[in-house]
Amino acid sequence: MSTHKTSYTSAEQEKLVMNIIYSGNLFNLVSNRLFKPYDLTIQQYNVLRILREANDFPLSITDIGSKMLDRSSNVSRLIDKLVDKSLVTRVESKKDRRKMKIMVTEGGLCLLKDIDVLICEMNSDLSQIVSHVEARDANKIINKIRRLHFDKYLKK
Repeated sequence: MSTHKTSYTSAEQEKLVMNIIYSGNLFNLVSNRLFKPYDLTIQQYNVLRILREANDFPLSITDIGSKMLDRSSNVSRLIDKLVDKSLVTRVESKKDRRKMKIMVTEGGLCLLKDIDVLICEMNSDLSQIVSHVEARDANKIINKIRRLHFDKYLKK
């Protein structure tokens, strides 16, 4: 029984890639369940988090898009849904009325505070099984893999 592996890839490296894919899918499932009671998607939460980090400084749709975890997200559509939920507002630019700046509302900030409690609990659970050093080392490895894949397959 032959396995189709190049001489450059070890079985452990191949398992690592599959493990990352499996884990990413699992985290998406957990995130979807976490945000469902708040009527949010992970992408909408990410927009709110980005806006909160801007510290009352309105951001453009382009600014938000450049900071998204999921770069394939339709930021305009996400903003529309968050406006409908009164979690963000659009502010017209005084210089160019075609340009909009986006800000998180008080309601959006309150929702984020509620979610922060759950995120903090998840992080606390993680700290029980993964040390600071292990987390740092895992982050270094994942960042190296992500840079390789970005540079080779997406940056072109």
